[in-house]
Amino acid sequence: MLMILIAPLTFISAFAQTNPVAASVTVTTDKSTYSDGDQMTISGTVSAQLNIPIAIVIRDPSQNIVLLGQVSPNSDNTYSTTVTAGGSLWTSPGTYEVDVTYGSGDNTAKSTFLFTGVMPIVPITIQGQTYNATYQITNGKVLGMIPNADTKSLAIRIQPSGSGTISITLPRSLIDSKNNGQDHPFVVQDDGVPTAFNETGTTSSSRTLAIPFGPNNAQITIIGTQIVPEFGTIAMLVLTIAMMSTILYFKTRLQHKISEC
Repeated sequence: MLMILIAPLTFISAFAQTNPVAASVTVTTDKSTYSDGDQMTISGTVSAQLNIPIAIVIRDPSQNIVLLGQVSPNSDNTYSTTVTAGGSLWTSPGTYEVDVTYGSGDNTAKSTFLFTGVMPIVPITIQGQTYNATYQITNGKVLGMIPNADTKSLAIRIQPSGSGTISITLPRSLIDSKNNGQDHPFVVQDDGVPTAFNETGTTSSSRTLAIPFGPNNAQITIIGTQIVPEFGTIAMLVLTIAMMSTILYFKTRLQHKISEC
């Protein structure tokens, strides 16, 4: 369990302890991208036990400290702790850095991750139904999102200011990709050309994709196997009217034949 260090002197004392035994340390995060409120697992190994905790520091893109903490290694020389990304100090989206120190300033390691910040809600309306997709974009802005029921795709028009990444959380009720009832990778294109991407989060109601783009890209297209119900509101209304008309027709014919008997 991670202990957040409130008193600065406590943190300084953890760094001040030294041990003549060399003990290298490693660090990694369970994902490469996090949004505000996401759970982040920080883990790694140490080469030897020093009987002191591992100091953990997270810094924002400007190298400001946004989190201080410590965790003790397990008996098998591994360690793991979970923290929540975001909060009042996490003010800027971008590349954040995790630094760990074990025993002395010589025994350090670092890792980086992308923090997308608080994602804005983008309403998409299809056949009178509104779906909320959330996103965070670096080095660019989103101009609009256009669903296409025929190609089962969502086109995202962007205006880049350089190479960047868009992290978008898509409701499954809007678009999804399935194969035999199981999640299947989406197909993603930058201006019609297939591009690599990471699926950074999956829940029962949504899927999150981190998609890179270049300074000259204008449109990102996400292609799935289904987009909104195939029988939308209008289609269902037309079907209902048609069925009622058919039933009324046959009922009238039946009554006419009975009256003739």
